[in-house]
Amino acid sequence: MALMNCPNCGKQISDKSTKCVHCDYELVKLEKRCPECQEIINEDTKICPKCGCPIEETKETSSKELQKVEVIKVRVDTKKIIIICIAVLILIGVVVGVIFGVKKYNNKKAEDLHVEQVNNYETNYKEVSRKMLSGAADAESCGNLIKKVWYNSIYEESDYETNKYTKSGSTYNDFNTSLRNLFADEDFSMEIEGIEKNQKEVADIMKQLKNPPDEWKDSYEVLKGYYDAYLTLTELATNPTGSLQSFSENFNNADSEVSKYYSKIKNEIS
Repeated sequence: MALMNCPNCGKQISDKSTKCVHCDYELVKLEKRCPECQEIINEDTKICPKCGCPIEETKETSSKELQKVEVIKVRVDTKKIIIICIAVLILIGVVVGVIFGVKKYNNKKAEDLHVEQVNNYETNYKEVSRKMLSGAADAESCGNLIKKVWYNSIYEESDYETNKYTKSGSTYNDFNTSLRNLFADEDFSMEIEGIEKNQKEVADIMKQLKNPPDEWKDSYEVLKGYYDAYLTLTELATNPTGSLQSFSENFNNADSEVSKYYSKIKNEIS
């Protein structure tokens, strides 16, 4: 065992001692040693008292300092996070608002378009119904005159209205001749042309009514029946065929059908 001098009282003690047995000096705190002779020296010693070696100033790190762990504090900027969250929420709100607005606009546009289509359909429906009624009335007038000329020519009946078509002097014409005379008459011919023009106008409007909106589907079915009866009646007036009996029966039936269908739709066109 080696001996050393106590740095406090100078007496010799074991170099293994942690405390001087003579003065009770704590040696643990004076662990600084001479780099040359390993003599324990004071913290502020500049020259080793044993060997005279100059002591460089060194900073000893305590065991507690060696055990320290530096904790880096991460600062969370709460205000900035809140601002970002608010901005994100506002952006989401704007996007949702735009989507909702566009959807609402499209729905409103579709609704307005549907209303416009329904209104246009109703306008055309009423117009074509009235045109058919007018054309049917003209056809009825012409058809009745055709029947009268036809009948008076066959049965040699005298009548102020038909004589100019059925008689040549005091002689009655063949019914075909009488009918040709009737259709050659300027006034009657203009009436027939008016019916044919009416047929074309009605046909053009009926094409526009082929695809009715839901609100008018049932009404369109009635209108189709009305149109079929109207066509039959007007065709008989503009192009009479068959015998007097068959023509009269067909014409009267078509006239009744027109009246029947008109009664079904007159409330819708009033």
